[in-house]
Amino acid sequence: MIPIGRKAGIKLSEKEKNELQSARKSTKDVGSFRAMTGVLLRGEGYSAEAVAESLGVSQKQVFMWCKAYREKGVKGLVLCKPPGRPPTEGDKAKKRIPELLKKDPQLFGFLKGRWVVRDIAKQLKKEGIDLSFQSVDRILHDLEISLKRPKLRAPGSIHKNYRKRKEITNHKAIAGALLKKTNRYSISG
Repeated sequence: MIPIGRKAGIKLSEKEKNELQSARKSTKDVGSFRAMTGVLLRGEGYSAEAVAESLGVSQKQVFMWCKAYREKGVKGLVLCKPPGRPPTEGDKAKKRIPELLKKDPQLFGFLKGRWVVRDIAKQLKKEGIDLSFQSVDRILHDLEISLKRPKLRAPGSIHKNYRKRKEITNHKAIAGALLKKTNRYSISG
C-alpha cells in the first residue's frame, strides 16, 4: 500500500479524474499510462516519493508530470515521438525499390539472374540513393518483399561437376575467415 502524504500535489475534480482514467484506458503507450497513473495517484493524496517508488521513476519525474498536466491537461501527459532527422534516403528508396525489382538485374550490369540485397544497394547508390545493404534489407522487410537467397552451388547432378562442388564446399568453409581478414585490414576513409 502506498502511504498517503500530507499535501496532495494536485487537486483533481471528478470530471478530471474520469477524463484521466478514460485516457489511461485508451492509451497504448506505457510511458503515457505511467504518467497518467502518477497524476491520478498524486491527486488522491499520495506523496511524490511514494508514487515515484511505486512506478519506478524519480520524484522529479512525478513533479514534471503534475506540472505538464496543470499546463496542458491530458495532452501534456501523452508522450510524443521524439523529434529527429526525417528519413530522406529511405523514403526515396521505398519508392524506387519496387520499380527496380520489376526489371531484370542483368539490364543494370549484374551477372545474377535475380536481385540480391547487395546488388539493390549498389544500384541505388549508382542512382544517388546512398544506403547500406542492411538498410535496404530493412526497407524490403517494411515493404513486405522477400527475396529468395541464392545458393552457391554447381549445376548438374551429384556425379557431374564433382571438382566444382568440392571447390564450393572448400570456399564455404573458409569464407567467414576470409571476410574477417579482409575487414580487419581495410582502410576506411
